[in-house]
Amino acid sequence: MNVTKRTLLFVICGVVALASVAVATAADEPQKVVFTVGFTSTNFDSLNPTVGQLVPDYDVWNLQYATLTDKATADFATIPGLAESWQASNNGKTYTYTLREGLEWSDGTPLTAEDIAYNVNRSRKEAWLNYDATVKNLTAKVIDDRTVEITSSVPDPKLPTMDIYILPKHIWGELDAKEIAKYPAQDGVGSGAFLLDEWKRGQYVRMKANPSFWQGKPAVDEVVFRIFNNPDAMVAALEKGEVDAVHNLPSEAVERLQGKDGIVVVEGNQGGFDEIAINGGDGLKKPHPALLDRRVRVAIAHGIDKEALLDRVYLGLGSVAETVSPSPNPEWMPEIPPEERFEYDPEKSKQILDDAGYVDTNGDGVREMPGGGEPLSFTYYVRSESETAPPVAEFVSGWLKAIGIEIVQKPTNADQLITIIGKGDYDMFHWAWTPFVDPDPQVSYFQCSQIASDPEDPTNYYNDANWCDPEYDKLYKQQNVELDKDKRVELVHQMLKRFYDSAVYQVFALTPDLQAYRTDRFEGWLKQPAEVGPVLFSNTSPTYANLTPVGSSGGGGGLGTAGIVAIAVAGVLGVGLVAFLLRRRRSADERE
Repeated sequence: MNVTKRTLLFVICGVVALASVAVATAADEPQKVVFTVGFTSTNFDSLNPTVGQLVPDYDVWNLQYATLTDKATADFATIPGLAESWQASNNGKTYTYTLREGLEWSDGTPLTAEDIAYNVNRSRKEAWLNYDATVKNLTAKVIDDRTVEITSSVPDPKLPTMDIYILPKHIWGELDAKEIAKYPAQDGVGSGAFLLDEWKRGQYVRMKANPSFWQGKPAVDEVVFRIFNNPDAMVAALEKGEVDAVHNLPSEAVERLQGKDGIVVVEGNQGGFDEIAINGGDGLKKPHPALLDRRVRVAIAHGIDKEALLDRVYLGLGSVAETVSPSPNPEWMPEIPPEERFEYDPEKSKQILDDAGYVDTNGDGVREMPGGGEPLSFTYYVRSESETAPPVAEFVSGWLKAIGIEIVQKPTNADQLITIIGKGDYDMFHWAWTPFVDPDPQVSYFQCSQIASDPEDPTNYYNDANWCDPEYDKLYKQQNVELDKDKRVELVHQMLKRFYDSAVYQVFALTPDLQAYRTDRFEGWLKQPAEVGPVLFSNTSPTYANLTPVGSSGGGGGLGTAGIVAIAVAGVLGVGLVAFLLRRRRSADERE
């Protein structure tokens, strides 16, 4: 009896001692504050800002590379970034920017006007993919370490906005043009709020807080972008607290999560749209010959029920659209007169095809080329990681079958599809865009010059319709230098109307970014734009640097996991403690 008591006393003393050690360790080594975002994808396209194309890539760039000017969270207004101020001269063609004092790269190298000039001049000279629309008419000159002068050779309605990602010259300047295009950009050197720490392909990207960030080190120590191949698994991870927020929330999960305590669902509108693209035939390879006939493309357009896609695939989340949305601001979208719209009318589709000589001569339900040639059987690529792409493909296949067109679905993923489109080796696919604030980048993508031209590098393009129209290019150049806002809007409308009439893009819906986040861990969520925008994967991604742990004063993180464990240990004795420790270790193993 006495032995048993002594043994228990010994155990209790050991427990208290261990608890004391744990508390001391927790105090000495505060746990990292980690913010985890889940999203559905197969991977990031590239962490290199000169060549990447997918929305997740942009969030990594937004966090790692600051820009000369920034955009206001509320309304996208141009605000100071690396530059604290600027002055216009030369009738608005020249802007002189003054950098903040004491700027430096995360590796301690000073960030100066030389870095700014390098990025502007080299990206213009080499036509970097994600820079060209902004810098093609610009020349930068260093005045001194904190002053850079940027001059446009033509009137530029985008100035003084300078939102290209500023890359460190002392690293990127060592690479030649071919090396830059292939550079993995995993050096982790930047000037933004967070820096790349690790990229596990197909699994996650981890970023760490930048103590050299000009706005101060964020309260979050790490941001983890976790990739899910299964959207249901992603939602379950949010509900269990394994992730703090999710992007690309499945439509069917919206209503369920809206009723959950501690979870906020966001339908973020920033001009995103979904389209079914048809190969226009001006790329490296040609599509099915029937698709080079505008009449066939128009027949396809009349054969797609946009209302049904929105209601049955997107569960009514969004709105039916006709044309490309080039900006979060809807004024840049043209209004298509009702009589000129490609409304759903399968009987009209059949009549168009009949009149053009595309008839079914052998009775197999599939029309052939005029004169009884090749059947109208089109390859349609379906992104396997997308929640919406497979059901959209099923509906479209059924509708087109009803008008005598066969669709052969081929599964792929985003990485593979970029190369396939660049080669022009496709007939149709479904994807989506999220535009920038100024319409210029989005409308620039459909220029003839944006079609992939190098068989060795078919990823260096943006014109995923493989469509070329000299008149469209002419209008683009006009809007690019038009300072009168109303006139510029009209020019953009003319461009998008021509693009619509070509019937190579069947835009069918304006779709919100469906997101959700937990409220028990972090506060400081920011919608961009205010009231209606998403909280993550937005134009400049302001939420990450603004987040703080719930209940903290914003000073770098809360108690942390070790502290919580230590307190629990100190309050539990004997066998109860042992059971607690065993349960905790097992649950941690399951999470991993």
